Order: sequence, then structure tokens, then C-alpha cells
Amino acid sequence: MFFSLFHSRLTTAVMLAAVCIHTPIARAGQSAISTDGFQSPESVLIVRDRRFVSNIGKKLDPTAKDGDGFISEVSSEGRIITYRAFPPGTETLDAPKGMAELSGTIYVADIDRVIGFELATGKRVFTATAQGNQPSFLNDIETTPDGALLVTDTLRNAVYRLNIENGSFQILTTDIPGANGIAVSNGQTYVAALGFNFGGGDVFRLDESGHAVRLEKSPHGLFDGLAVLPDGELLVSDWVAVDRPVAGSLIRVSGRGPDDVDVGVELHGPADFAFDSKDGTVWIPATVDNRLVVIKLPE
Repeated sequence: MFFSLFHSRLTTAVMLAAVCIHTPIARAGQSAISTDGFQSPESVLIVRDRRFVSNIGKKLDPTAKDGDGFISEVSSEGRIITYRAFPPGTETLDAPKGMAELSGTIYVADIDRVIGFELATGKRVFTATAQGNQPSFLNDIETTPDGALLVTDTLRNAVYRLNIENGSFQILTTDIPGANGIAVSNGQTYVAALGFNFGGGDVFRLDESGHAVRLEKSPHGLFDGLAVLPDGELLVSDWVAVDRPVAGSLIRVSGRGPDDVDVGVELHGPADFAFDSKDGTVWIPATVDNRLVVIKLPE
């Protein structure tokens, strides 16, 4: 039931040709840079002076094991440097989503497994598969201070701790409906959720025992990306809907409550964005638009 509902809600996706179009945009007092030519971009990762974008593939099917997913590298201006960043034969991804870097290796969530690529060589150096008989939808990844990975599983409503030494998954919680984006800051772990069957979710914090606590001032929506800003506020992306072509949004969440961010351009399917603390820019993959949009976060 979930898969048929999911696929039917994504039929509005429009696939564009893989040609790089780099465009400055200005609207409503906000400037942005837009680069077209991706194939269902889902996540952006900034690793020091390098930037990577995961692509689900030409067909927007995030659960298909079809081997057409890949990772692109882009410049600091958002231009595509290398369409397929890792050598042919080493990538072999199906529907890559969230990414994280740890000790020179990029780890990417790919449906029911996490795969690692060594940045220096491009070689695939790690694979770990989620256990269990239930369908898995590994979605976002975050690093921990002690050298492990936290991974969300949207279908299982779960957050795992992944030990990269032995590839084992430890369940931290299964109480976050549609767990998606994850962020760690100052010992706190936050998770943004889509809700059951894409019905709408909230933003949660995990307490010391791993129990999921809904934020008192949480907005409600189809949440994807999540970041903790330097001032401690949260930034979350909201698809708003997946059954009709409406623009998504970015929401800033503080102790006062949620506030919409003026992005300055329509985004359809804003997914797992990256916040660059060096210049205050937000790198947003617009999955349905096959586009990467870079904006300066308004103060």
C-alpha cells in the first residue's frame, strides 16, 4: 500500500535533460543561483572546499534498485564539475539520498544500505545493509563526535547508530513517523519527519535515552532536510505536497516558533539541503525540478 501510494504521488515529477544551465535569479529582494541538469537531486554535502550532490536517477523512484543513481561534484558557484564523481564500476548506486563525511570517506544512504567512497581515490570502501524483513528506506546520515553514523529509516520510522568498524546497525528509536532529516549539534540530535504515508510530520529531539520528543514549537509538514544554524535555531525544508505541483518551502524554527524563509525562487521538492556556515548560504536540491538552488540565508 505504501509503495503504490508513494509512486502515484510522484507522477507530477517533470524530468529534464542532463544539461547544465547555470542561472542567477533575483525575486522579492532575494538573490539565488540555480543550476539545472541533475537527475532527481536529493542531498547536498559540503566537505571543506568540495561540494557533492546525490542523484536518485532519471526516474524519480526513491525505492527502485535500478542502478541509475549517482553522485555529482559541483563548484563553489554551484556549477557541475563532474557529473559522475566516482569512477564507473565503483559507484553502482540505486537511489542515493543523504550523505555524510567521516575521516576522508563519503557515506551515502541507498535504500537499504549505506555505501562509503574514499575521497582521495574514489574507491568504494564500505558497505553495510540494514537488517530485518521489513522494507527499509534509509534516508539521511549524520556523524557523531565519537566516529559513528546516525541514519534515519523513513519506512521503519527509525533512527539507527551505524558502527563503521563492523557495519552493525543499532536501533535508537522507532517512534518517529516518517523519520527523514537528521542533525546533531552540541550533544543534541534532531530529526525532521514526513509522517505516516507522507501524511505530515513534525520535528523531534532525541533525549539521552533515545526517546523521541516532539519540539514544543514544531511546525507540521512534509519535512526533508534539517540543519542546526550557528545561533542554535533549526532550518528545515518542507515539500508541502507530493500529490500536486506546489512550491515547497524553508522554515526557520526557534523558541518563538516557525517562520518561513524568503527563498526568492519556487522550489518543488526541496530535499536534504546543506548550510554553509562560512558564507551563510543554503544549498538546496529541488528534487522534482532537477535543480540545485543556492541562496543566502536572510538574517
